[in-house]
Amino acid sequence: MIKSMANNNRFDVKNINRRDVLAGFLILVVLAVVIYMFAKPNVPKTPFTIPTPRTEEIIEDKFNLQIPDDVEKADLNDISGGTGSGIATRNEILVDLPDPEPGKFYQAWLETNGKLISLGKMTVAKGGWLVTYNAASYPGYNKVIVSLETKADMNMEVKVLEGSFK
Repeated sequence: MIKSMANNNRFDVKNINRRDVLAGFLILVVLAVVIYMFAKPNVPKTPFTIPTPRTEEIIEDKFNLQIPDDVEKADLNDISGGTGSGIATRNEILVDLPDPEPGKFYQAWLETNGKLISLGKMTVAKGGWLVTYNAASYPGYNKVIVSLETKADMNMEVKVLEGSFK
């Protein structure tokens, strides 16, 4: 009797069919998916953003030049509500601004403690505007301003771009 019970409870490989194997496999797959879903850390998704180009990159592309990394620079930001931009080094000021209306021109300035020094009218250069100067002649002047003018005098009319050396 004991021998017959042992034979009845014995695992018989011959009696396993494909349907049983498939059902077992599906159960394992579902179990693995459930474990993965609950064990996966809940990391918030951040939207993909395209980085905006820096002012220096815009000016370098516009003027087709490379501004050395080892020179002191100041980004010039539009304060007039427009889309202009520029960059100043201690030797030149390069700006990307639309052509002014007839009878008007862009003028570059340096400022320190409220004292203004005109660097003169900006000239057209490779699709933008440029003025060169010698910073050694203006020690302590760290603020750069570009204005829109109708008269060549020492009175600033409309500030367009502004920035400072650090």
